[in-house]
Amino acid sequence: MSSDLIWNIVKKNNAFKIERNGTVLSCEPGNLRNKHSIKYSGLARKNVIDVAAQNGKIVVSSRVVKKVAFPATANKTTTFTTNNSRKTARFVKTLATQYAPELRAAALGRLNRVQSSLKAAKLAQARKAKKN
Repeated sequence: MSSDLIWNIVKKNNAFKIERNGTVLSCEPGNLRNKHSIKYSGLARKNVIDVAAQNGKIVVSSRVVKKVAFPATANKTTTFTTNNSRKTARFVKTLATQYAPELRAAALGRLNRVQSSLKAAKLAQARKAKKN
């Protein structure tokens, strides 16, 4: 199906849509800016990049366009430790440039936010261990 058709189906009602104080947000996987729009939609677009944190590691996933019809095998996932942030940034930048250039800035911004949240969590854990 086309991305426009899928967007017209899910734009008014879906489980990830959040409306607060007149602002419409979306918390779907693959939505880098959490905006409810077709450009950032992880449901409607064929080219999707997602940057997330799992178990203290950074997980970068992308949807393989040729396998969109098979959701179980459509995502390609790469996991990075937080030790080498430049390598992770370089990987995300080249992936976004080759795969979906319009999402490059959003992907790098999400990576920066995820890395800073992991650093803050690590510092809080170290402070708690030092206190005890």
